[in-house]
Amino acid sequence: MKFGPALLCMVLFFASFASTSFAKEIGEYREEAAQYYLEQNYKKAYKIYYKLAKMGDHPSQDQVAVMLARGEGKDIDFENAYAWSVLAAEGGDDILTIQSEELLQQADDKAKAEKQASRLMKKYGRDALLEKAEAQEMRRLSRQMGGCTGSKRGCSGP
Repeated sequence: MKFGPALLCMVLFFASFASTSFAKEIGEYREEAAQYYLEQNYKKAYKIYYKLAKMGDHPSQDQVAVMLARGEGKDIDFENAYAWSVLAAEGGDDILTIQSEELLQQADDKAKAEKQASRLMKKYGRDALLEKAEAQEMRRLSRQMGGCTGSKRGCSGP
């Protein structure tokens, strides 16, 4: 069943309200991670930045890349550092694009680094996260409207 442009508008409308409070939470978590980083508690900082990076937060994706390249909180891993820097660069910062290329040059296995970047992009890239959000909103709307079971009885009303 297709809902078309009207549904997309609704998804974006509700996402805009959710994203305001969500952005505040992300900022608070990023501040917490930055504090751990300043205290040189790299494992805790990495853990928080990594969770935020998986949610599509470009500054956190960049920080994960930097920490992997420096071996802060994890072992040095230029392949994964490159992969996360590609995601961070998706935010449109030209400096991060240059950083990505520099990290790729430092990687021992460039093919592995590019494959990892592709895998992360499919899982945590902007388009992938948007698709997940749209699917979640569709499920929410379907439950709200009573949903369809797929049986011959059709859909139940609210």
